[in-house]
Amino acid sequence: MHSRGWHVDVYLILGYGPLLPERRRMVEDSLPEGVGLEIWEDAIPLFYANSYNKRPKKDQSLTLADHALSRQHRFVLRDKLKYYDFFSCFEDDMRIKADHVLNFLQLSAQIRELYDQASSSKDGMVHAPYVRGHSSSSQRVRHKPNDKASVGNDVVNDPIDAEHIQRLFPGLLRVEVLDRLPDHPLRVNGVLESHRFAKEIPPSPLAFSSNGKSLLSPLKCCEEEDPPRGKMTSHPLMEEVVLWETNIQATGVRRYPDPIGWVAAMPVEDRADVGSWWSGYPDIYGEPNMKRPRRVDETIANQAGFMATRSQIEYFHNKACPGGFLPPFDSDHWRGDSLQRHSVEFWSGGFQLFGQCFLNRILSLDLTKFERQLIYHVSNNKQRTVKNQKFIRVGDFYGQIMTVKERAET
Repeated sequence: MHSRGWHVDVYLILGYGPLLPERRRMVEDSLPEGVGLEIWEDAIPLFYANSYNKRPKKDQSLTLADHALSRQHRFVLRDKLKYYDFFSCFEDDMRIKADHVLNFLQLSAQIRELYDQASSSKDGMVHAPYVRGHSSSSQRVRHKPNDKASVGNDVVNDPIDAEHIQRLFPGLLRVEVLDRLPDHPLRVNGVLESHRFAKEIPPSPLAFSSNGKSLLSPLKCCEEEDPPRGKMTSHPLMEEVVLWETNIQATGVRRYPDPIGWVAAMPVEDRADVGSWWSGYPDIYGEPNMKRPRRVDETIANQAGFMATRSQIEYFHNKACPGGFLPPFDSDHWRGDSLQRHSVEFWSGGFQLFGQCFLNRILSLDLTKFERQLIYHVSNNKQRTVKNQKFIRVGDFYGQIMTVKERAET
């Protein structure tokens, strides 16, 4: 990022302290010249455990709320908000590159462009191009939601107003690269080939080359030279890149007006949904009137952090998120103690932003952009600790999304 001429500063939030001088020098030596460094040591907040909605016991002592270390990002954001244009707040084992930031900014700008168009149009809407069978003037019977969503699961190219456009937000997918140590459970022949919903939604051949290789490249998210650092895999192949945080059953597609085009719609709370063509519509999974997966932990696509511009953070805090996004967390929404009720996944951004704040994450289906929406979990340990059935090759997942797109177009 620094090499692109950006002014970059690093703020480390540590759950321990003090940071030994030699360790600090290691960090400083790894940073390019001109990159600032600030460190908050012993940052884990204190709280009275198990005291939600009741007073602590007389002899109860304060304990470390280690589940809320990532909440401290919010205090740094509040303190630094007016000094920076862009913020990237992630757990310490996520690799975020300049390509991720540029792709995020481009899609954010395109969303803003649509918002401005809708705000200034006569009907308050923007209109997507015609998709066969989905004309806005079509008299077809529309799907009625069976949850708290305001739209059905058959939205492809419907007009969309400024308020709903404002809820759109660039998404990210957390991935790992299979290690090459012996006895890898996911390298057993047939394990990844028999991924979930492979029969209901087979990956589209259009997502692969003539020799069966994914058209996606691992270079933007996951390239690593020899010898690899830490637990990363050197010179990864695309068929080694896997995800586990979501699946096709929780995914939809939609055709937005240009310049955005076709996107994948990631999981969102039902009442917040602005609409998409769900992969399960009308009864792909063999269960009539099946409810679409919403705030389900295993498919919500936790991305272990978030990135946002200053104006986006202000939108989170002032409008989108009940109770606000930044401290002091003292409104009635927090019910007297924000530390009691929420996990690290909430404070790292995912469960709040994409579970309570009405934001709809979208993933561009353009190949070169899709690659820049993959972020590498460099600890590379989920592949050996999470159940095999949750994993799918990213290339196969992209192929399944393209199959859903093809079905939406017919």
